[in-house]
Amino acid sequence: MSEKSNIGFVRFMAIVSNYIEYLRYKYGLSFYEVVKECSKELIKKGIS
Repeated sequence: MSEKSNIGFVRFMAIVSNYIEYLRYKYGLSFYEVVKECSKELIKKGIS
């Protein structure tokens, strides 16, 4: 793994964790529910 892709990955994880925090705050979802929803979205984007 190159340095550049590593930074991209860290940045991606930071965005994801911020997004999860936001959803938990906004909808009062549990962490598990949020992860499940995010997985669905990522799979949809990955397929299309």
